[in-house]
Amino acid sequence: MTGRSLFGKAFALLAGALMTLLLVAAPASATTTPEPSAAEPALVHATENNDCKLNVRTGPSTSYQALITLTCANYTTCVQADGDSPCAPYVVGEEYSCVGANNKQVTDNRWAEVAWRAPEKAYVAVACAAFRE
Repeated sequence: MTGRSLFGKAFALLAGALMTLLLVAAPASATTTPEPSAAEPALVHATENNDCKLNVRTGPSTSYQALITLTCANYTTCVQADGDSPCAPYVVGEEYSCVGANNKQVTDNRWAEVAWRAPEKAYVAVACAAFRE
């Protein structure tokens, strides 16, 4: 009986020490600030200004095949994440026009590469798109 009760006391002591360690360590790890990481690619979708339609194309031109038309509710991911602008650096391609963010007609030639059909390239017109980081 003595050996059994000694085992029980040792087990209770060990369990108590583990619980104390977990309770003390948990708040410390919760307050640590994560280190900054490299920029992550933004999500891209259509805008209401363009009737929630944004074509994903096989190349940086309106003459390239449209793979799908994104809506305001479905997204794709930008391939690039360098620079101050979402999806930058951009590809210079054919000029296009659409209704921009300020609800005015714009003409632009910047295209963002997106990961719609990776590993093959796909593009969206930057001035016609909305980005969510």
